[in-house]
Amino acid sequence: MSKSLLFIGECMMELRKGKAGKLDYSFAGDAYNSAVYAKRWCTQHQVFFFSARGKDQFSEMMQLRWQNEGIDTTLVEVSEHRVPGIYAIATDSEGERQFSYWRNNSAATEMMTLLERNGPDYEFPDFDCVFFSGISLGILSDDCRHRLLNLIRRLRKRGAKIAFDPNYRKSLWRNEEEARTWIMRAYECCNIAFPGLEEHQQLFAHESLDEVQRCLVNQGVGEFLVKAGGEGIFAFANGEVFCHKPFQAAAKQVDTTAAGDSFSGTYLAARMEGIALDRAIDMGASVARIVVQHEGAIVNVENASLSLA
Repeated sequence: MSKSLLFIGECMMELRKGKAGKLDYSFAGDAYNSAVYAKRWCTQHQVFFFSARGKDQFSEMMQLRWQNEGIDTTLVEVSEHRVPGIYAIATDSEGERQFSYWRNNSAATEMMTLLERNGPDYEFPDFDCVFFSGISLGILSDDCRHRLLNLIRRLRKRGAKIAFDPNYRKSLWRNEEEARTWIMRAYECCNIAFPGLEEHQQLFAHESLDEVQRCLVNQGVGEFLVKAGGEGIFAFANGEVFCHKPFQAAAKQVDTTAAGDSFSGTYLAARMEGIALDRAIDMGASVARIVVQHEGAIVNVENASLSLA
């Protein structure tokens, strides 16, 4: 049965070195990447993206790309004076990546201000699932972060399942204390979370799964998947251990840029279809293993089939 999913965040121009030194470009960003893979996994789902773009030619190209992916863009705001952010990827021989960003004052940083031009009580339609991340929060001012979380709370009260990935990026925050504060506030708003053991070690000094478990249970999160690197994924439901999925490496690893994003999008699309938690993890991991074998965040559909339902 068709479900509606809303993804909130920033989409940027992605630059990466191509053949013969040529610079290739695409469009990507963590929440947007998840939206694409959710829609590809289940084309029957209605997938919406909330963000902001400019009026420049690259913004026009970017929105056309979103629409070509089957994503509903009716909630995308348009900034009169700002343009999309840009990031460049450099990958090593193991597929691990380094990023360079040019995103300060991008159009997406204005999305809440643009949304609320006609008042702070603007309401979105109802959704079955809403996803946002630490990056969605990190690009905003403190005032806009408050307003985004208020919107999230209203959507949850109206029946949406709220999903959150901390996706900690040091460069987006003034310091670790600021990141901790907002990530904890986001946890309080969500039903589903995708915490990373490494980021909890860094931000909260949580050295064990038990500590992460206690943290999220105390914040009221009912379903969460702890990403533990080479140890795999530990899933929790209703505060209790549900299952452990060992890590399975891809046949080759070219670019890990959207590994987590593709996993999250596929997992949520599967869960919205009523697929069991453990099976949804398998599906998300299968897609992620395909994605990391290709360059860039969004795999060209001509190069790989991602409809694995």
